Amino acid sequence: MQIRHLGIIEVNEAPPPLDLTPQEMAALADALVHYPAAFADLYYRKEQAHWGYQYLQGLLLPIERTSMEPMALTLDGGNVQAMQHFIGQGQWQEEALLHKHWALVDETLGEADGGCIVDGSDFPKQGEPSVGVARQWCGRLGKVDNCPAGVFAA
Repeated sequence: MQIRHLGIIEVNEAPPPLDLTPQEMAALADALVHYPAAFADLYYRKEQAHWGYQYLQGLLLPIERTSMEPMALTLDGGNVQAMQHFIGQGQWQEEALLHKHWALVDETLGEADGGCIVDGSDFPKQGEPSVGVARQWCGRLGKVDNCPAGVFAA
């Protein structure tokens, strides 16, 4: 009853299976090339656009660890230092990049009446009275530790 009062609609169906045709896969690959290109003019140097694209590719690799070294060794012939510099010390127009990302997400997923986001998150234990704490993977810490896990909806 309370759910209807808030205007929340309960959905009891699973998402459709991901059964893409070769043509759909090619279109998806093309979209993944064009997405980072939309940000190229927002970097201070053109090399940064290259490393931004490499980093995005690295995050999508089917490798055990998606840290700088394994990504760089797999993608760009081992230029680990350049990718580390891009992420750790590179400078870019952060605010403009964020606004561009928001605009692209709005084009793709936006609706006139809003949208819904459901996301899992883990965070380090803080103090004695933390509840739901167990030794589990904590993304924020990058290791297994005592962390509560939650699912958040917005």
